[in-house]
Amino acid sequence: MIKLTAAITLLLGNVDAFAPMSQPFVSKGVNAGVQRIKNENTKLMCGLVAAIDDLWSNDEGVYPDIPLLNNNEKKEDDNLILSTTTDILYHRGPDGMTCSSGTIGDVNARWSMGHTRLAIVDPNNRFADQPFQLDFNVDGVKKHVKVAANGEIYNHEKIYSDMKADGWDHDRISGSDCEVIAHSFAKYGGPETAAKLDGMFAFVIFEEHEDGSVKAFAARDPVGIKPIYYGKSLKSTEKEDASGYVFSSELKGLVGHVDPESVVAIPPGHYWTPEEGLVCYYNPDWLRKDDYAPWEEEGHKDPTADELRAEFKKAVEKRMMADVDYGFFLSGGVDSAIVSNVLLPLYREAQDNMDGEFRRIPTFTVGMENSPDVMAAKGVVEALGGDKYIDHKIRYFTPDEVFDTIPKIISHMETYEAELIRSSIPNWFLAEHAAKDVKMVLTGEGADELFAGYLYFQDAESPAQVQNELRRIYNMLGNINLHRTDRMTMAHGLEARVPFLDTEFTKMVMSVDPAKKVVDPEAVKNNARGREKTLLRELYEEPNDNGDVIPLPVLWRAKAMQCEGVGEDWVSILQKQLASLVSDEDMEEASVRYPLNTPQTKEEFYYRQIFESYFPKMDHVVNLWEGGGRALGAEWKSDMYTREGLKDVNILSHALQEDKQVAEAV
Repeated sequence: MIKLTAAITLLLGNVDAFAPMSQPFVSKGVNAGVQRIKNENTKLMCGLVAAIDDLWSNDEGVYPDIPLLNNNEKKEDDNLILSTTTDILYHRGPDGMTCSSGTIGDVNARWSMGHTRLAIVDPNNRFADQPFQLDFNVDGVKKHVKVAANGEIYNHEKIYSDMKADGWDHDRISGSDCEVIAHSFAKYGGPETAAKLDGMFAFVIFEEHEDGSVKAFAARDPVGIKPIYYGKSLKSTEKEDASGYVFSSELKGLVGHVDPESVVAIPPGHYWTPEEGLVCYYNPDWLRKDDYAPWEEEGHKDPTADELRAEFKKAVEKRMMADVDYGFFLSGGVDSAIVSNVLLPLYREAQDNMDGEFRRIPTFTVGMENSPDVMAAKGVVEALGGDKYIDHKIRYFTPDEVFDTIPKIISHMETYEAELIRSSIPNWFLAEHAAKDVKMVLTGEGADELFAGYLYFQDAESPAQVQNELRRIYNMLGNINLHRTDRMTMAHGLEARVPFLDTEFTKMVMSVDPAKKVVDPEAVKNNARGREKTLLRELYEEPNDNGDVIPLPVLWRAKAMQCEGVGEDWVSILQKQLASLVSDEDMEEASVRYPLNTPQTKEEFYYRQIFESYFPKMDHVVNLWEGGGRALGAEWKSDMYTREGLKDVNILSHALQEDKQVAEAV
């Protein structure tokens, strides 16, 4: 068994001081919360830890030794283990940390919740601190709901307005978008609540009914933008079954508290209850039905270009919801260029409607000097009005910087997937740089999974294969792209929002005949129409509402994966360095040492060693690409990629790299 004290010491180090914090709602057996005492150097983000006795399997009311739940019944004795464990997630935010614990139900089951908050909506209202503990009277029945949530609910005002129209008479205590989760759960229950939410979220709820019964519920957003894990508590003795559930935003919050082999990542679009286990609540036809093909039906009409642009504009606009400064990531690729092209007119209009000076919107780029991404991003900024409207900050990096970041990145990424780790390295530098200026950014993630944006799509043999592959890689977003986006931004106190993955926009795009997304290899070779994402590129050829146009070299440049466009040679330099640190003997023993997902390259072996040192016996939680890479698991064969990446990075170069003067790093 992993020793709890050792695990906490490894992942946390020194623990900051804590002080009591009063709570607006108190029910039986509730300990006073604790709030992190912040200093000027403290940076926090959204994270949660929760635990509850398994009262559904134990009706005797006698519970074993579980550190996260011990002493919860004693109001005078705060649970130091809970506050210490919650503090492990200090890097996720927020602008305060609150822990609560107590007993629940007629069997006096113990519960605990810890939450760290990145305050973006209603940031100065302490009643918006979580966990929420709210009392409701629903049709004459009293309910007490405890909720800890991570994310943003874009339609929270609409949900609450609809509830009021449906007879709901409980006022909110804050302007927090997450408070509505508790209200909706009390009125409609968990599955209906999860289905109503439009946003990115992961949450845990414990509800106590006036008859003494207890409900536990956890859910994750439809796409998997926000993470959540759970496991069963460690056995107190060899003979005793694990008898508690523990939840955390990240694996590191579970280390030392659960049987590592019991750990599960709640999949995107799923909820969990102790009675049902995991249940999928997000079931759009385009994703779940293999025979989905509305374009084959008589009278079907694909969405028009105007309809697609209008829906995407709505997706961008709803993600501008914030009470703090925000910006956007500008990779230099077509996806982020389109986000900026749609965002800028909306942002400028919002600024014009406010009193005071115009505040330029910050935008952030990462790359090596004269790399494809950096030079393309500069061209986009210039086309959108330059430094009059945009404060463009570039984080240059060199191959020499990369190696030392790997242990930190694997600790935060909680994966050993090589392709994902490679792409996370520049994202680490980018998020670190952006977090100095803003709390939230918009990104271009997700367009490739909707519009067939990867270069290997040129080898697909039919439109049906294209559609099937889009569904396959969409289903992996929560394990790959969005996993990276969440972990690398949240490692630096930053929230990332992804308008391309708006569920309504996705539904519309996936109803388009996939024949329009087929990629012509000759067009890729000649950089012409018919190349990957032509459908998307053609939507934004015309000027935006400000009359600005995306530069043609950017609009039609080749798709570069996250680790490719920032510089064409740094990956090979890194791989050679890592290979020198792993022996041939190590590789010969790899299948014995790592029988699950055995490393196939020295780079993979190196990453796996680091992962195992942080998260022993949790290797099963990592969901890898079939075949060792995104392109290698497709229905068709493509020679463009190997396990170690794109074979020919020269195809990523573009005209904006020529004869450009590289400015000094910001």
